[in-house]
Amino acid sequence: MKVQIVTDLEGISLVDSIDMMDRKSEGYRFACHRLMLDTNAAIQGAIDAGADEIIVTDGHGGGGNFIEGELDPRATQYWDYEDKSLYKDCVACLHIGLHAKPGTLNGFLDHVQSSLAYTNYYVNGKKCGELVQNALFCGSCGVPVVMVSGDEAACAEAAETIEGIECAVVKRGIGRNRAECISSEEALERIRIAAYNGVKKAASIKPYTVEFPATIKLEFPRSDYCEKHLEYYSQYTRVDARTIVHTIDKIGTFLDLTLQQDPE
Repeated sequence: MKVQIVTDLEGISLVDSIDMMDRKSEGYRFACHRLMLDTNAAIQGAIDAGADEIIVTDGHGGGGNFIEGELDPRATQYWDYEDKSLYKDCVACLHIGLHAKPGTLNGFLDHVQSSLAYTNYYVNGKKCGELVQNALFCGSCGVPVVMVSGDEAACAEAAETIEGIECAVVKRGIGRNRAECISSEEALERIRIAAYNGVKKAASIKPYTVEFPATIKLEFPRSDYCEKHLEYYSQYTRVDARTIVHTIDKIGTFLDLTLQQDPE
């Protein structure tokens, strides 16, 4: 049984401050260590549920957050998240370290891709976040997202979005930039159990899909951000000073769903 794990950093256990996202800080190094512990707990849960092949993608900030030698050797790290061949025979995806969509009250570090460059993201008129982007891409390969871990707001968003998904709440946002965390032991056990339960019932959770043609809309905090992005992403059309849209008939790559990077 093949299972995929996608990770982020904001929703990792014991990560409780925006300062820990600074790659030059001691807090960031601690966050990366916690990332490995959370990921390994999910790997253990998936294996307990019968998984015999686990592929893992470091999904935060273009990667580079995994600590060499700390990933459970029973899993294999892959770097090209968009390689759809990775999803062949995959029965489930687990999302570790999830954060909430932009504008979520008490969502710890809520954003979509870039908290500075992008204000809101919509699919067919519904405001979404990275959970939906990941679920749609996996869904285009016939793979359901069956489990997430993260803060309370992120898990509530997941439960509302995907029927039957298992959630491991590891902290509660206090405003946007701070969080109150549960203990390490409790967090890792919640992640393991949720991963186990998610994989066990993967066949009953539907891959996440939308109706096509689908409209993707991005809103920016400033009009010049909008203009800058149009120079790089010609598939989008400007609809007002701070908004761009484009329509897709299918999901071929992740770029169909959103912008992959903030242009320099």
